[in-house]
Amino acid sequence: MIDTQKKGRPRIKGWMMTLAGLLLMQLFFIVCDMYFWSPYREFKPGTLIGKIINSKLFTEWFTPYNTPEFNVFTGFFGVTLLPSALIDAIKDIFSRK
Repeated sequence: MIDTQKKGRPRIKGWMMTLAGLLLMQLFFIVCDMYFWSPYREFKPGTLIGKIINSKLFTEWFTPYNTPEFNVFTGFFGVTLLPSALIDAIKDIFSRK
């Protein structure tokens, strides 16, 4: 008998790509923070993004990095992408046959 099933690479799930992207972003931020290099410009305190970056939340409470811009981006992407990826991963794990 001939085996008709294709054998190849396992399919990469969307949630795996999301988690890999978040991990790569964090590694980039860690390297930039270690060498005091910020690819972002100074934001004016009167603008909306300036108020967010200079808020107490990202300058005192949530400070994994020395650069407030990295803290804001980490918080934003963590809140928006991480729950979706975790929910999809849990659905994928429990829907296996």
